[in-house]
Formats: sequence, structure tokens, C-alpha cells
Amino acid sequence: MSPTFASFLTFLRYAVQAQADNDARARALWLEAASHLQPMDGVSIDRLMLDLLAQQDTAQAVALVETVAQLEPHSAAASMRAGYALQMANRHGDALAPYRHALSLDPAFPQLRKNLAIALNLTGGDVEEERQLLEAAVAADPSDFDLWINLMSARRACFDLDGALAAARRAVELDADSAVAHGNLAQALKEAQQWDEAQTHAAAACARAPDNASLQTSLGVLHLLRGNYADGWLAHEARWNDPASMLTSGRPQFGKPQWRGESLEGKTLLVWGEQGMGDVLQFCRFIPLLAQRVHREGGHIVWNSFPQMGALLPRSFGMHVDVYSAAREIDALPPFDFELPLVSAPLMLGTRVDSIPSGVPYLHADDARRNAWRARLADEKRLKVGLAWTGSLNHGRNRFRRVGTQRYAQAFRDIEGVAAYSLQPGATTDVEAARAAGLPIADFTNEWRDFDDTAAFVSELDLVISVCTSAAHLASALGQRTWVLLDVNPYWTWMTDRRDSPWYPTATLYRQREFAQWQPVMDEVARDLRALAAEPRVNDAG
Repeated sequence: MSPTFASFLTFLRYAVQAQADNDARARALWLEAASHLQPMDGVSIDRLMLDLLAQQDTAQAVALVETVAQLEPHSAAASMRAGYALQMANRHGDALAPYRHALSLDPAFPQLRKNLAIALNLTGGDVEEERQLLEAAVAADPSDFDLWINLMSARRACFDLDGALAAARRAVELDADSAVAHGNLAQALKEAQQWDEAQTHAAAACARAPDNASLQTSLGVLHLLRGNYADGWLAHEARWNDPASMLTSGRPQFGKPQWRGESLEGKTLLVWGEQGMGDVLQFCRFIPLLAQRVHREGGHIVWNSFPQMGALLPRSFGMHVDVYSAAREIDALPPFDFELPLVSAPLMLGTRVDSIPSGVPYLHADDARRNAWRARLADEKRLKVGLAWTGSLNHGRNRFRRVGTQRYAQAFRDIEGVAAYSLQPGATTDVEAARAAGLPIADFTNEWRDFDDTAAFVSELDLVISVCTSAAHLASALGQRTWVLLDVNPYWTWMTDRRDSPWYPTATLYRQREFAQWQPVMDEVARDLRALAAEPRVNDAG
């Protein structure tokens, strides 16, 4: 930063105060003083802002442009500049107001609609507003490659698949050598269930950017989705370097190497949980096989997982490992020589679709807690059905995965012989909306302290109906009858086309046939639920 910058900014701030005081003479004097230190024209202010940003002095850059914007409230350029600096400082929410002010002054200002759309996207703003901004921007400049890339996502978020495909294909036409364009098109093609073409473009993207972890991860996930585990597991290892993955906090710094198959004789292997709770519930099945290999080689195995699991994991698998830990800090872990993320276990074990350890139940709830719930629910003679209607609100695909209580209410409220129970903690508003819509859902979720409590409750149900979320994995791992509702481009575990799952033999999969079309799915589920509820049942008293 120039030694005169502090004085320059101070003079500008005095000018702002004079302007607020309606003192035109003082404003002019302060601006004249500032102009002796730094040119005041727009190009020079832009250059100074960019220099400060390049020096990573975002606070001073923002202070500069916000002050100038106050001095020039009728300048679209000044407000645009302020929004840009705030975005570069990762203050995307704060950038919205100056961008919108600039838009009110000059809707055609270069890059303004694009930047505002990006800020909306990064702050979870209105997707329809984002789409409209991008549509107007691309109409004004149809040769802007980035606009077509962003428009694909915006149209998809607004459930316009044909539009999303058209935008993605246009980006490839504009730059056929762009890895980003091919990866973008692959994403749109997956929503259209055009799997072969999606894989072609995903592979083309990786060939053009072999060091791009996000593209490598996407291709790996597509391989897994299609049952190609040989290539899928290996490519999936790129997830640790993928900024778009769920692993936003990065890989823990263990200070020890990841196990790649080295001899474990006299060594200790740490296996640790990663990603979401559903992943732990799904992949914990590999612990016995891993432990068998480690012990066969003369080593020891330590398993660390999330405290939220309670005693569920050590009860189910504790006999296989030497130490189970729920420690949150690396320093609290027992000594070890190698580490392995739990989701990398099938890579090390050479797992294929036909060798998935699929026996259930492999998780076992606490008997005392099960008995307690059985007693509380004993008077309910109807079919006891647990419901989960949304995944994590922060998940990038939840917009497409979630079904919502309104659809559940419409589909299930007139079915006799069914008692519905929420499996969605913290969803009181949704439960009340379902009740108001005619589906009385009982809600005991506030009594659950951890997944062990949830497992005990779920074990006493007759059926679980769930979208792709941890409830589906938990119920299936417990061996419960589980109906999983899937969008057209599901999490890779559920594969494509199949009605069953090689991971979960008690699961039945209900799939969207067309993008964003839930009604046929709900009609099918309602038909099967009505038939199941009408079947004679013997209440299990023990």
C-alpha cells in the first residue's frame, strides 16, 4: 500500500462527511486535497482497487470503493466497483446491495448482471432472479462463455432441463477445448439420464484437465453410479482435492501416511470417518473385512468415528477392532502408523458390485432402548411408518432430492391403517405443515440424543419411507424394510435403473422417470403403501 493511501482515504472520508452535511465547498476542498495524492478518475480508482486486491489487502480495497460509492451515489460504475471488491473479499451477501443499486441505475452495465447472479448463487439467493439476470446477460452478449456455463446451473435449479442442456451445449460450441464446458455438459446430461454421453464428456473434461480434482471426482462418481467400481474407487480418491466436495474442512493433518497396501506387521492402522453420517452408516460394513486383513498381517486396527453415533458403532463392530474412539482431536487418538479414510476402504479391499458385504442387519440397536420404544408404541395397531422427506438443507442437490411434506401429505393422508412418524430432527415446521395438510405425523425426534437413539426407534417401525439421506442408510443397515425415493440423478450408491440395491437387500428403490417429476413416484409409493397397510399383520410382541 502506498504511504499516501491512508491520507488519501482520510480526505475522501472527510468529503463524504461534508456531503452528508450539505457543505459543497468543504466537499470540493477535500476532494481537491485527495486529488493531489491520487488521480480521482474512474480508471485510476479501478487500478488502485485492483492493486490492493492483488496485495490481498481486501479491507482497504473495500474501504476505498465504498467511500467512493458514497461520494457518487448516482454512478453505476461506483456501485459496481463496490460490489466487485466485496465479492473479492468473499463478502458475497454484502455485495448484493451495491450491485442491485448499480442495476437500478444502468441495467446494461458490463458484467453487472453476471456478477450479481454469482453473488446470488453463492448466498443461496432466489434462483429465479439469478436465472433472469443470466438470461438477460446472455441475450446482450451471447458470446460470453462464462454466462452459458452459469446459465446451465441456473436453468437446472429452476427445473428447466431442456434449457440447461441447451446452455451446456452452447458453451461447448463456444469452446470445444474447454474442460469446464465438457464437465458442465456432463452434469446436465446426467439429469437427462443420458449416461453414455455424460461419461463421454466427463472423460473429455478430465483429458483436457488431468489435474482438476473436481472433474476427476465427478468422473469417478459417474463410474460408481454405473457400477464400474474398478475405475470408480480410484478416481474417487481425488475428492480430497476437490473444492466442490463435501470435504470443505480439508483432510485432517494426521502426520502419518495414508495406507496404500503396505505391510501392517507390527503396525497400527487408523480408520476414520469422513463426509456425512450416511457415508459412515453405509461404509462401516467394511470394518470386519479390514480388521481381518490387518490382523492377518500381524497389525492392529483403531477406528475413529463421530460422537453423534453414540454406542451404535462400537456395539455393532467393536469386537472386530482393537480400539474404538470417538475422539474429536487428533492428539486424543491412540498411536498409529498409517491412516485410512473409511470411504477408501472398498478401494483397498478391491470391492466390486458382486462382492459388496451386503448382509443385514449389520447395525444393532440397544435392546433396552428398543424395548422402551416397543412398549410406548404397543397400542398402535396400524402400520408404523417412519418418514424422511428432505436431506441436508445445505447439500447442493437437496433441491432435487427432497420430496417435502406436502407431497407426502397429498399421497398418504387418505390411506387407512397407517401411522406416520417423523424421522426428521429439527423439522417441527414441516411436521406442522403436514398435519395442517391432513397427514398426522407423530414426532419423537426431540427425544433422540444420537444415532443410537434413532436406531432403537427405527427398529420398532414396520417401514421407513425416505429420500436419499441418513435415515435411508440407517434403516437399511438395521435390516428394516425401506423404500427410498430417488431423483433421476441419484447418489452413486443407488446406481441406475435398478429397483433393488446391492448395498441394502431390504431396500426398494422408487425412481423418478423424468427430471423433477415426483408425482408418478408418489403415486407408485402410495399404491404400494395402501396394499401393504391392507395386508393382515401379526404384531410382534417380542
